[in-house]
Amino acid sequence: MVIRELNRKHMSGSGLARKLNLNQASVHGMLKRPTLHVHRLLEISEILQYNFFREIAEKLPYTEPVQTEPNNNEQARERIRELEMEVRILRQTLKDAISR
Repeated sequence: MVIRELNRKHMSGSGLARKLNLNQASVHGMLKRPTLHVHRLLEISEILQYNFFREIAEKLPYTEPVQTEPNNNEQARERIRELEMEVRILRQTLKDAISR
């Protein structure tokens, strides 16, 4: 994918090496290996203005992750409901205490 995008952007391995502040041999070796560190792929994505992560994700056979526990928004909404109910109870209690 990286080599394909380099070709599409008309950039050489040495050009990529300059932008990554690496020597040309290191970049050549990196491009020949079957693996690439995520942080390096992120740097290359930024240089080439191409989202390799999206392309990888689209090739995966999986759907969106299943939520096993409530996300922070749901937890916050539930906590707000609880606090609103507590405020109503406290207001009623205060009204009852004042009217006695």
